[in-house]
Amino acid sequence: MEYEQIKKELSSMKSEMTSVERMSAYLKGEEVDHLPYNLMDVELPLAEILGYTTLQLNNDFEVFAEVVKQKELMLGLKGISVGLDLRSVGRALGTTLQFPERGIPCIKEHVLKDYKDFDKLIEFDPYKNEFLKSRLELAKRIKDRYPDLPISTSTNGPLSAAQSIRPVELILKDMRKNKENLHKLIELALDCCIKWVEAFTKEFGSISFSFGDPVASGALISKKMYDEYAFPYQERLVNAVYETTGNKPVCHICGKSKELWEDLGRLNISGYSVDNVEDIGELKEVLGDKMLIIGNIAPVEVMNLGTVDDVIEAVKNCIIKAADSPKGYLLHTGCDVPIKTPLCNMEAYIYAVKKFGRNAKIGRLPEGIKEFV
Repeated sequence: MEYEQIKKELSSMKSEMTSVERMSAYLKGEEVDHLPYNLMDVELPLAEILGYTTLQLNNDFEVFAEVVKQKELMLGLKGISVGLDLRSVGRALGTTLQFPERGIPCIKEHVLKDYKDFDKLIEFDPYKNEFLKSRLELAKRIKDRYPDLPISTSTNGPLSAAQSIRPVELILKDMRKNKENLHKLIELALDCCIKWVEAFTKEFGSISFSFGDPVASGALISKKMYDEYAFPYQERLVNAVYETTGNKPVCHICGKSKELWEDLGRLNISGYSVDNVEDIGELKEVLGDKMLIIGNIAPVEVMNLGTVDDVIEAVKNCIIKAADSPKGYLLHTGCDVPIKTPLCNMEAYIYAVKKFGRNAKIGRLPEGIKEFV
């Protein structure tokens, strides 16, 4: 399909609801104009499309505010997210980072290479720690700029947060040779995550919360290791979030996670976001009657490197496989949208969900996809 044709048809597909109104009505069991959708961490590639660097997005408030505005105008995604990424907990405690002009920051030096340095870690207090204070101030400032937009936050699962404090290769060794100290480290990471949720809730009230836990993936650790070092801490984080916010969080695990689905079904989460390496139809069979399932368009192979036709076909296939999930389905990318993802593919994604996801309701296939099944 030609891109110009996509733009022409998309311009005639006027949404009857905002993304927030759509999601709320859909989860109540009402029919909505089309299936809800999202794009994971799309702010970075959108900033690139708008001509801004990563450094500008992260350091210039006006750039960040413009990206939030354009996310709604260009992509139909209404909302603000200010959270802690995969490096943030460690950064707050003393881990140092490198910041490229474009692209994701990377860790320069972990703060805890030797467990003897535990007492040297900077205090994780969202109201005293300079980095955390800056994140809270950013959230307050952007919320003041756009008071009508809902705000949410995120962090990582405790095991994944721990790898921002201590190198992951040492953590993997610790699982066999230094269990006591590793549990102490993950306990610290859990405490940090909970403190962030508590502070954000204090400032903004009952908010939506999500967490990613890539180190819990079956690509990195065994099921036995997951049972000892990931699941118990995920469970405590999830319960703390629910007690603090009154809302069940959403969980995302990068890479392979099929072996964990039954365990995830026992967590008090509202939804599970699955990586594109897994089959979302299979996920529906295991978790579809327990929670919202989310995913899982390939961010690299399809969104970044694929053609508009690849994107449209991938969206159609996901809707066929998952849109009749008993507890609902949110079309989503399987992980973060890469920085160089072209706008044409994002627009093809939106075009496809509006076309094939037309007239959607929980527990049934949308009217727009029925002729293709």
